[in-house]
Order: sequence, then structure tokens, then C-alpha cells
Amino acid sequence: MTAYTGPATVITSTDEHTVEVDLVITQHRDGLKEWGGSLRVQDEASAWAIFNDDHVKLRIGDSEGMFVPSTVDLDAAGLEIQGSGPAPFGE
Repeated sequence: MTAYTGPATVITSTDEHTVEVDLVITQHRDGLKEWGGSLRVQDEASAWAIFNDDHVKLRIGDSEGMFVPSTVDLDAAGLEIQGSGPAPFGE
């Protein structure tokens, strides 16, 4: 399992949002990998902008990865996400 915790940028159709992430890549017995975790946003408006956009990307350093937001947690100012395709961190 590979993990990343730290700063990242979410790119939506109209804006960029600075976030903090806690992400993991998990490898299954069949060799397939998946990635996901949580991200914390600066405010409620950012959370909803990310959640309601159909084509969001996560940038970490020079790498980008597509993801799908699955849950909004306004009490924690965050979202749970599931990666789609290669992860923007790790191997």
C-alpha cells in the first residue's frame, strides 16, 4: 500500500481549489490497484463546487489524476473521493 498525505490542488471546469489530502493506493489479490481517500477544502462553497463538477482532477506536484467525489462532509470541510485511472502519487 502506498500513501500520500499533504497539499494538492483540485481542478474543476472553472476553477482551482487548494486542498489537503489523505490518500492511499491499495493493491488487490488479483493485481488490480485502486486509489482514493479524503480531501479537506477551505470552505463549504469549494466543497460543493468540487462535488457538483463532472470532470475533476487532482494535481499533486506535476502529476494529475481523475477522481469521483463520493461523499461531502461539511462538518469536517471535506470530501471522500475515489480515483479513476492512474493515481497522481506513488508508483
